[in-house]
Amino acid sequence: MMILKTSKILFLSIFIWFAAISYLAEASAAPSQKINEETLAQISDYVREQFDHNRVIGGAVGIIHKDRLIYSEGFGVADRGRNDTPTEKTVYFSASITKALTATAILQLHEQGKLDIDKPVHTYIPWFQFQHSDRSLKVTLNHLLTHSAGGIGSFQTDGLVFAHKDAKDSLESYVRQFSKIRLSEEPGQSGNYCNGCYDVLGLVIEYVSGMSYYDYMQQNIFEPLGMKDTKFGPSLDQFDETRLATEYTWFLTRKLPIKRSFEEFGRAQDPDGGAYSTIEDLGKFISFQLGHANQQLLTPLSMENTRIGYVATELGDAEYTASGFEVKELQQTKVYYKTGDGIGSSTVILFIPNHDLGIALMIGEMHPEIQLPVAEGIASILMGYAPETTDFPLTFMKLIGIFSIALILLSVLLIGLFIRRGLRRKLHSRSILRLCLSLLVWGAVAASLWLLILTVRPSAMGVYGYPYDLAMGIGLITIVSNLWLGYYFLVLINFIRDRYNRGNI
Repeated sequence: MMILKTSKILFLSIFIWFAAISYLAEASAAPSQKINEETLAQISDYVREQFDHNRVIGGAVGIIHKDRLIYSEGFGVADRGRNDTPTEKTVYFSASITKALTATAILQLHEQGKLDIDKPVHTYIPWFQFQHSDRSLKVTLNHLLTHSAGGIGSFQTDGLVFAHKDAKDSLESYVRQFSKIRLSEEPGQSGNYCNGCYDVLGLVIEYVSGMSYYDYMQQNIFEPLGMKDTKFGPSLDQFDETRLATEYTWFLTRKLPIKRSFEEFGRAQDPDGGAYSTIEDLGKFISFQLGHANQQLLTPLSMENTRIGYVATELGDAEYTASGFEVKELQQTKVYYKTGDGIGSSTVILFIPNHDLGIALMIGEMHPEIQLPVAEGIASILMGYAPETTDFPLTFMKLIGIFSIALILLSVLLIGLFIRRGLRRKLHSRSILRLCLSLLVWGAVAASLWLLILTVRPSAMGVYGYPYDLAMGIGLITIVSNLWLGYYFLVLINFIRDRYNRGNI
């Protein structure tokens, strides 16, 4: 009896063990079983629908499962002149996706013991400081990684690249300009998206490794992951022109081709957003993030620790992490993403560790409203949920174009009135109160416009920090308002002189 009972227990244990193994294997295979031809067709239709709704010129999308790019497709055109459909090998400007690459390099050096992300920046760049030296001493590499360096953001840093004649193409010259930036709060207190903070990290990489930022990235990130088509601006001449997607931006409600972003920005801001890449290469980077690359650059523990939300983003719907990604909940599942908003591109990579899935989306125009919602829609489909329609017929940049046209038309109208009133007939004001009121109104308008012009730092966005069309509209209306202000001032002087000559004063 004892032997029989023992045999039953042994048989039951073996059965439970095989059942558990079978269940785990089935669970592991679940995502790939769900991603059938029907699901991929649904994704294709969804992306095409979103591109059509939003009148996107063109782009490409890829879906990654573990270590494979299981789906890729191009939509629209990569260049209106060539009329060619994008592919997974079409090279797009990835913009701020570069930050996730830079963060990986910093974390790699941290693992190797060459730096400590919890140490202050001045530990590795002794001369580095912001305007407040006491707060500067508290700013760590982790604060830079998590956009929590003390209230500073891209508004404060981007324009500094033009503040010194060598800064545009010199990373060190650019970072030295940060001594002009005032920290508005204690480091680590809140999140404020900061492009320039990642350029500081790029310089830290150079100081710690003894290599140029580009050589380090090439040898330690791109080559190990097989990202052979990920390059920075000057290296784009290695590609045939037909592989490069044209960059389009908005001008007076129309989309026009522009110079490539690296020609506008220079090299100093490359660590925060200078890389060009492809769906195929970004898929390899996502595979690494999922833990399935042929060569892992970081330990699983390090990756897990640096994906913890550190501070909330400005909108409060996600959190900044030290990995270069933001983290949020989508369909009750944790997802990590990094968007890139270039002046001529919109990109995003998103991955779902619980499902071993990732998404890469690259669009060849400035359209920041749609890349993340479309990626989230694809992710929802992959997880078995209905996606939301992304419909932005009136984008922010198109709205700026409409506003710019309105400013230009108003300026033309006011110039016409100015000519009619100033040249064809003399203004006879019967009241000094009326003249003073006119002076007050035009003085307030002119002062407000000059304030708009002078308080925005110059950047590669366009003219003095503004898109070209808005800069044109603001500049023109500023000139007109100053003409009217000067006109009423002269009229007031003449009015006072006439009264004086008549003995009324």
